[in-house]
Amino acid sequence: MELKKFRNKYDLELIPASGAHLIVGTLVWDPLIGKPKFTHPGMAGNIFNAILDAKLINEEEWRELLEKAKNEKEYDANLAESVIDVDVELASTIEHPQIGKIGNAFKLENLKKFSFGELKVKCMSNLLRVRIDDYLDVLKKDKWKLYDGKIRRAFMIVELYYGSVKLVIESNMKDELDAVINNTDLELKNKVEFGKSVEYTFSHQNVPFAMRLQKVKEFNC
Repeated sequence: MELKKFRNKYDLELIPASGAHLIVGTLVWDPLIGKPKFTHPGMAGNIFNAILDAKLINEEEWRELLEKAKNEKEYDANLAESVIDVDVELASTIEHPQIGKIGNAFKLENLKKFSFGELKVKCMSNLLRVRIDDYLDVLKKDKWKLYDGKIRRAFMIVELYYGSVKLVIESNMKDELDAVINNTDLELKNKVEFGKSVEYTFSHQNVPFAMRLQKVKEFNC
């Protein structure tokens, strides 16, 4: 499944290079063309840095906003599907830490199925949205050049999705994968054998795999 197909099916963006550092408010460039990018000339790493750069807040207020974004609560994700399937070929290109630890020593093309389950989500709270929206209104009114050149065309993460990593392999490959697991710090939550297949479930370890984006110029509280 290509990135575009994933987007169309789940109305989410698959995160190609993920890490626990991602928070709501992180800025993303051109997600509708190829892979989303977290860096772009002139673009701040997140909306809070952009607000600080515009001198609309001081460093104490900046730290407060960042802390709020980092500590948004995690909820069960109310998606139509309880498990999100990812094409095996696409899975091998995702720079997710859990997948990388496995792929360094196990050929991911040997997977029969790859998915994310036990889905959780962190959403940008209404209180945080209102504060960001207020600052954006000031930027549009008083600092248009800064807003137009560095922020307006960017997208902002408003939801982050987490899920346990689920892999299905043929049973004759389990000794090889078991050896990989024993030599890493992967947190194996469950292992189920059924017929000639084995399903492994690993903890997400606070690393998101997908995100919901909103264009900054269309952002509102």
